[in-house]
Parts: sequence; C-alpha cells; structure tokens
Amino acid sequence: MEFLEVLKKRRSIRKYINQEISKENIEKIIYAGTLSPSAHFREPWEVIVLKEKKKEIVHLMEKYADKLPNDQSILKTSYSIDNCDTLLLIYCNNFEQFQYNLLSIGAMIENMLLQATELGIGSLWIGNVCPVELQINSYLGIDSNTKKLVSAVALGYSNQEVKNLTRKGVSEIIEYID
Repeated sequence: MEFLEVLKKRRSIRKYINQEISKENIEKIIYAGTLSPSAHFREPWEVIVLKEKKKEIVHLMEKYADKLPNDQSILKTSYSIDNCDTLLLIYCNNFEQFQYNLLSIGAMIENMLLQATELGIGSLWIGNVCPVELQINSYLGIDSNTKKLVSAVALGYSNQEVKNLTRKGVSEIIEYID
C-alpha cells in the first residue's frame, strides 16, 4: 500500500471481529512506533501489551464511568476495549521536559496506527484510560513515580464500515507570511 493510501485509509475503529492478532504483527506495530522521532532522542515510551488482562481495564473504566453519568465517552470507550483483541498501554518513563516527551509519544502512536492500517488491522487511539491511571497502575503493579500512563491503543480486525471523511483543504489551513 502506498504511503498516502495508508494515510487516507486510517480511521478510528471501535468495533472488531473476534480474530487474534499475531504476536509478530503486534511487534511490527510497536517497532514502527519506535522509528518515530523523539525530542533529544529520549525515546520516552514504554508499551504494555494486554490481551485477557484488558478485561480488568474495562471493569475499572466502567466503575469510573458510573461516577460520571453525563460523560458517556468513557463507557463507550470501555466497550471498544472489551471488543478489541489487544490493548496497548502507552507510558512515559521520562519526566524531564514532559511536554516534549508527550509530543514524541504522539508521534510514536501515529506511526503505530499507520503500521496497523498497512497490516489491515483496525486501531483506536484512546485517552480515556488516563482518568483511571492510578487504578490501572495498582492492578498491574506499576510505580506511578517512575511511569505515567499517557494513552492507549486498541487493536483488532475491523467489524465496521468506514466513512470517507471530508477534510479541510490545504488552502484553508495555510497562511504564508513573508
């Protein structure tokens, strides 16, 4: 698949079929992430791969969502996680110049999403795990003083139709200043 085709094809997938993603493909996706740029070449990322243990993450999110009856997004996200094959938890392991590390991790995640698309695997970039970071860390035995959960990525083979999106044109977002 050509690069621009991958970019055009990538979508947030929230519904998945019951099909396992191979360890080889999971590692290809994460490897693509490691090829991204990082500020001062810190490579501030760590990835935890969950298969069956993702069920507890779903439970923690549902429990948290019960406290926020006006915010259904966390509950909807928990359904997507429950439905996916693999959940990647993305941690930052370097607190020096944290904002730049977040940018680096964002680039890493985008690389992973694009690689998943190229492999025919659906993905969803998730921020809604952050409100339950302490509970997730406690469940997984992670020291919150050494790592910060910044995002997650759900992976699975798509079970939904994707719509073509109308994007802003380049001329709408560029301003040349000489």
